Amino acid sequence: MHNWDYPKIKKTKANKIWWFERLLTYGLGRTRVKKAELKGALPRLRIPDDTRSFLELLIWKKKKF
Repeated sequence: MHNWDYPKIKKTKANKIWWFERLLTYGLGRTRVKKAELKGALPRLRIPDDTRSFLELLIWKKKKF
């Protein structure tokens, strides 16, 4: 994946978190994300609360009302 503002992603935890944030904010397109990787990264992601709630519903079947 190449973005206009970050052409090469190095394999570090901080960059992986950044990559997940970009995907979830701007759209996945045809990219698939492994559930286990998303589970591990979700607590550290800076994403909107509604997106976080939706992902928790999909992953852990949690409902927040």
